Amino acid sequence: MNLSDLIVQYLESFGVEYVFGIPGSPLGPLFDALKRSEKRGGPRLVLTRHEAGAAFIADGYARESGKLGVCCSTTGPGATNLITGVASAYAEQVPMLVITPQTRLGALGFGCFQDSSRNGIDVVSMFETCTVYNASVTHPDQLEKKLVAALTAAFSVPRGPAHLSIPIDVFVAETDAPLQFPHLHQLLANRTAPLDTTGLDQLCEEIFGVMKGGGRLCLLAGHHAIGAGRELEKFADLTGASLITTPRGKAAIDPHHALARGVFGMAGHRSARAALADEQVELILAAGTNLGEWSTGKWDPVLMNHKLVHIHNDRRWFGRSPMARLQVEGDMATLFRQLNARLETEQREGRLSTPATAAQTAAQTAAQTAAAPSGYIPAGISVIKPACCDTTRSDAPIKAPQVYAELVQRLPLETRYFIDNSNSVPWSIHYLFHPRPENYHLSIEFATMAWAVGAAVGAAFGNPQAPSVCLAGDGCYLMSGQEITVAVERQLPVIFVVLNDRGYGLIKHGHRIGGKEDVDYSIPSVDFAMMGRAAGAEAQTIRSMRDFDHLDWQALATRQGPTLLEVIIDPEEQPPIAMA
Repeated sequence: MNLSDLIVQYLESFGVEYVFGIPGSPLGPLFDALKRSEKRGGPRLVLTRHEAGAAFIADGYARESGKLGVCCSTTGPGATNLITGVASAYAEQVPMLVITPQTRLGALGFGCFQDSSRNGIDVVSMFETCTVYNASVTHPDQLEKKLVAALTAAFSVPRGPAHLSIPIDVFVAETDAPLQFPHLHQLLANRTAPLDTTGLDQLCEEIFGVMKGGGRLCLLAGHHAIGAGRELEKFADLTGASLITTPRGKAAIDPHHALARGVFGMAGHRSARAALADEQVELILAAGTNLGEWSTGKWDPVLMNHKLVHIHNDRRWFGRSPMARLQVEGDMATLFRQLNARLETEQREGRLSTPATAAQTAAQTAAQTAAAPSGYIPAGISVIKPACCDTTRSDAPIKAPQVYAELVQRLPLETRYFIDNSNSVPWSIHYLFHPRPENYHLSIEFATMAWAVGAAVGAAFGNPQAPSVCLAGDGCYLMSGQEITVAVERQLPVIFVVLNDRGYGLIKHGHRIGGKEDVDYSIPSVDFAMMGRAAGAEAQTIRSMRDFDHLDWQALATRQGPTLLEVIIDPEEQPPIAMA
């Protein structure tokens, strides 16, 4: 076998099912190895339509499957096209292996075609600041060790994409040696973030002291608390703490939990800010947030003060909380599991009293909260315009939140939602409420437009049994809508919902707030349903709320193949852009 086969064997040992990429002759040896792998039931190649789309699909696959996302491109412009998707995964800390080829070692520096070395367009240097590992393989003997280093880095803290630039003659170099590290995946799977036990002891003292003195707690869940939601919700039940999230952390907490108060920060809820500003709150636990601009409401002092306890599994973010009372390092689920065990012991042995039950708290809150249309809006969360979610209103034009309410209430609970970086983001942060929050996906740290178009396809590769919904504006979809043809080819259950306001809506509304000139951000009229049908998908245009009643939702959810729903929405309805 050659070293391309060795690469594929490592991917197989990690449980990887697919490699997403765009062809080019320097990738030929790797594609041959993947064809051989497919014949024996191992990882197989999926051709995408654009290199950035390949990275977005690998991102969505990694998120949904929990496995390594793998993408590849050819040299030169193929690699530079790939960078945007890789940078997006880097910002979101999604584990990926990124493979780009290189021209033959002996030809570098002599004007060879698409030279991507330091003698040409230096692709490796371009990847340096958007990867957790970045290396050029300059000898066959280096390949396995650098591949192992890349895989290790991808699954270390912080996770992220690792890049290897591999010359053609290294790809085809022969080897008969077995894998040197066949159990690498198990080794990495058993890794956990170190737990600051001294910090945990101090945190317990702080919490016990507040509770014994009759003070209140507030828990802010960030992006890195996703997966630890049950432990965080249990903590709230044990302490009576208000539950709020950052925009990305929205996927950590059930919005219908009795103590949930919504999102703080970009497009957030007044109820979340009120929970932080409560004068009885003596301790704010910020768990798994990097305390960036959107997560902190532009560093609002209601959060960034001496009441703050910053909890994270990555110490580098502690540089953003020098005002904190305490900083504690550790895996979110592990830390809160131990914290909850100590709380239960204290309450069982009578040293701590049990706070008001969540049900009692919910009853008090419900009396102060606006009535929710069809029970869709959680009782503890106040939204700006509740009527925008009212699906019983049939008057046109359609409001974007009505679309979210229709989807959440009509599609199966296991449906995944991928929100593209357009008007869809603030609308969804403020108005999308799903009882399975882990099914809600954003990529707003780098905020790459068209990310969700590919990521929703990748999620369907990761789990073809559940519908995957891409919510994108018309501007976003036009940037990468060709990836729908991958879903057509592979018969994947992806629903593309194009919110058509005939313009770059988020930029338009933002410019109206802060701009000085009347800039035209409109997009010429496009028949997106016709585009979908031309690509081989089922497609419908929704012009009024009554049109939703005419859809066969059962068929839509179970169809093995993509559907495109073009929804004409009110272009003048301003999204909730402001910070909570």
